[in-house]
Amino acid sequence: MYFFHRILFLVLFLAYFQLDAQQNWFVSPTGTDSSSNGRTVASPFASITYAAEFVQQGDTIQVLAGEYFNTGFGSGDIWNTESTIKINNLHGEENAYIYIKPYQDAKVILKGDGLCMFRLRNSSYIQIEGFEVYGEVENISMQTARDNQFIYKDADGNIKYRVPAGSTADEVAAMTLPVLYNISRPNYTDTKGIYVSKSHHINLINNLVHHTPGGGLRVASGDYINIIGNEVHNCSRKSYSGTHALVVSESLSIDENEGYKITIAQNKVHHNYNEIYSWAPSKTFITPHIDEGKGISLQKNSTENGWIHGRFLVVNNIAYKNGFAGIHNNSGERMDFYNNTCYYNSLSESGNNIGMSTQGGNDIRFKNNIVVTDPVLSGYAISVANTLNVKVKSNISFGNTDPDVVGIQVDAINADPMFIDVDDFDFRLESSSPALDAAIISAAPSVDYFNNARDAFPDIGAVEYMVFQGIDNPNDQFDYKVYPNPFDSFIIIQSSQLNTSDITIFNLFGQDISALVQISKDENIKIKTQALKPGPYSLGIKGNYRIVIKKEQ
Repeated sequence: MYFFHRILFLVLFLAYFQLDAQQNWFVSPTGTDSSSNGRTVASPFASITYAAEFVQQGDTIQVLAGEYFNTGFGSGDIWNTESTIKINNLHGEENAYIYIKPYQDAKVILKGDGLCMFRLRNSSYIQIEGFEVYGEVENISMQTARDNQFIYKDADGNIKYRVPAGSTADEVAAMTLPVLYNISRPNYTDTKGIYVSKSHHINLINNLVHHTPGGGLRVASGDYINIIGNEVHNCSRKSYSGTHALVVSESLSIDENEGYKITIAQNKVHHNYNEIYSWAPSKTFITPHIDEGKGISLQKNSTENGWIHGRFLVVNNIAYKNGFAGIHNNSGERMDFYNNTCYYNSLSESGNNIGMSTQGGNDIRFKNNIVVTDPVLSGYAISVANTLNVKVKSNISFGNTDPDVVGIQVDAINADPMFIDVDDFDFRLESSSPALDAAIISAAPSVDYFNNARDAFPDIGAVEYMVFQGIDNPNDQFDYKVYPNPFDSFIIIQSSQLNTSDITIFNLFGQDISALVQISKDENIKIKTQALKPGPYSLGIKGNYRIVIKKEQ
């Protein structure tokens, strides 16, 4: 499945080898928008929003290390409508994307307690990469979430309550409510992370989004979207709107291309769930229990809503410990779910959709996925309901089977996939896993979650089995061992025959990054790796090469 490799290579090439940038614009928490020109590190602007006013095709906004806040952050105003970053009508070109990213891999944290932390609208050819988006979940008590659950302002600004205070669950379930129009609800308990709407050719790459009270990462009414390498966790927990971690909704086709146009790949989505039940102004009822809080949720991407041409590719994602389904399609069309790994996505302990699922829609394919569910629950590992033209082939489902799936699944495996360590959420495969060499070759992507190449007989799931997992075996020419792998702050090379000059380390693109590590020798060679980001690297040992992986912190 080399189409995914081409998509990934193009995105990474644009991200890391943008040689034709017309101008860099610099932003810093200590900068000023009024008296700086933004053109140098020494004269930065104070806000990304302001810098975007000057950007042209091919430019890059370089964001210096620090924390960035919305106006009025910490004021206690639950109705605050400000976003930390708000960009509208910004356009690059096909060969001249606009990049917004941390300067030299600096740690940039976007904070917010208003509407959103990164809001992008009506834009095109934009890449947003490398940010940490950190919401206020840890500072919002359950009492505060409940106090704000049913409050709203009507069109005249009057504060009202959807449900009278003190109503029991049974009383709420029995209510028939009027449809509400033109209302506003508190943003403090529904602050969103990254929210993109009415935009096309947008890349969201390697961002960390966590502890947002509302949704973590959402794209609405978009086309040509790449969401790759992000981590989203502990989002949607305080929201009254029934939101999820990573959402793509109501996509709009801008041309007649029938190929892959929206790619969701290599994302880690975990521990996202709802803590209070939700309500919608357009509905005349409220269901008084938790029934939202999914990991990856695709909503209403249908012909009826403007998704007329093109396919979704959802591939190599890892979703675990989410509230109510790991990966779910609701009324979507033309979607391929290949080589994903889902584990125990049922923190809310209710419903049938506790693994991978589709409800409504047309032309849906589930292939090469691993789905493990909690055996004490009645939900299904793979669930299909009211969906036309569904294909379910070569999946490992370790849990209950949906009766609707039994009659259509092909080459199904119902067995323990044998992960390395589920307690530590290490979803690499043991050497005796039934996933090995069992994937449909035509559907498997050329690389796995870690960007490691899959072999000629690919494995089921997001992570390809590698013989070098753990300690490497001795080389034929001379003896050495490399451990641990994956590593954290150091790598040991055990050998009496090697010197420090024999060791090099390369990044994903083959660049020698040995200057970023400290290589020393006493009895063995020790490589200090604190400066390296999580992910795969190539370790050169006297002309031999080993893939090593730095763990997430």
